[in-house]
Amino acid sequence: MSFFRDLALRFLGALQFLTLIPIHRSTVPPHRAALFFPLVGAGIGLVSALPLAYPVAPAGMCAALSLAIQLALTGMLHEDGLADVADAIRAGRTREKMFEILKDSRIGSFGAGALCCALLLRWQGMSYLPHPLSMIIASEALSRCAILWLGFVTPAAREGMGAWLCESKDWPTRALSVLWAAAAFSLAGWERALLLCFLLLGALWLARRYFIARLGGVVGD
Repeated sequence: MSFFRDLALRFLGALQFLTLIPIHRSTVPPHRAALFFPLVGAGIGLVSALPLAYPVAPAGMCAALSLAIQLALTGMLHEDGLADVADAIRAGRTREKMFEILKDSRIGSFGAGALCCALLLRWQGMSYLPHPLSMIIASEALSRCAILWLGFVTPAAREGMGAWLCESKDWPTRALSVLWAAAAFSLAGWERALLLCFLLLGALWLARRYFIARLGGVVGD
């Protein structure tokens, strides 16, 4: 019974970390909840894709509503990280200065610009998806797989959230992340799955090289 209780706490921990859904109890730290990140991502994708899957307005408006649902469910967790990275990591800065900016909760002009560009690209991309329900579920699950895989192959640049996720290298987490990814790829259709796999692995390779070169590893952002 303790095994199933542990799984339940891990799932609730993933919900608590990745969404704003209220969990009124103690769960587990993010690195122990990580094996359920892709499943929670798929749930976010399912809920947010409904306006596009069952449209009652033009595609652009439905895509904007879907994007708004994603932002509301996640509390803009990932967008906050994107803005911090865009503000902090710049040529000519020392690592100490970049770490200092990453800790700053304020958003600068580079962060605001990166955030606006990312949201506009996502909105336009969602407007033209051929099979929005399956594609959004797959992309939301795969993006959380990417968080785990980047941590598996990249050292932590400092103590904190990034270090916790880099330490979540237990075999259940590794195996389940591959199974979640396979399920997500099957939703997208195998032709699109090959393209998604190529793009995802390419993005991970570039991200690993970039963050090691600039920061010495990954951080929570």
